[in-house]
Amino acid sequence: MAVPWFAVGKLVLDNLDSIIGVVKPVLTRKKVEGLPTQTDLLNQQIAELQAAASGNAEQIKQLAAQLKEVVAAAEQASANAAMERRILRSLCIAAIAISVVSIIAAMAGG
Repeated sequence: MAVPWFAVGKLVLDNLDSIIGVVKPVLTRKKVEGLPTQTDLLNQQIAELQAAASGNAEQIKQLAAQLKEVVAAAEQASANAAMERRILRSLCIAAIAISVVSIIAAMAGG
């Protein structure tokens, strides 16, 4: 069960720059003196915000695809672990049965 958490941790560490890029504010503060009017400043900030929203949407889409892969890997690991538990349970039952037969044989022979 620990294997999927390693995969999630690796995914987060590999994509830390992307995650920080999504979280970090994109708009920078600009002084009104640099532009002719406040309307031009607002228009520029709106354009930056729209570009940032498009970029964020693409990054979210990529992260969602990667998360889907991690979930699929976690499901596969879970199925493998369940199969291994069934095999181990069968082996334990066989070992107990052999032990009981051995004890009975030892008591009958002794």
